[in-house]
Amino acid sequence: MKTTIILTTLALAMTTSARCFPDGATWNNREQARTFINDACYKSGGMFTGNYAPRQLKAMCPRGQGQNIDLVVQNLNGNTGFDLADKDCYDRLNSGISKCPHGGETTAAGWFFRAKPGGC
Repeated sequence: MKTTIILTTLALAMTTSARCFPDGATWNNREQARTFINDACYKSGGMFTGNYAPRQLKAMCPRGQGQNIDLVVQNLNGNTGFDLADKDCYDRLNSGISKCPHGGETTAAGWFFRAKPGGC
């Protein structure tokens, strides 16, 4: 029984899923969007830096090049708080910018990420 629980927990922690949104606004300026996530993930006091309580969601909606950008990061763990690595924050959000014309979302290692143009 304990082995099953441990293996299930490990499998969930290692699961990664990503999807691009099929429609909606497209990126007006991907480089500016990357600047927003760089500041949010790497700068001292950035929106997505620091510790996340269990299930805590942090969101921001910067405006640039005539469009809002919906950026979300959430700790999906219901029991434990974590500090998200800055590089993981940037890479996962950048994936929705670089790979998806209409933005996208990723769930990886107990974290949820969304980057969506015009979404807020």
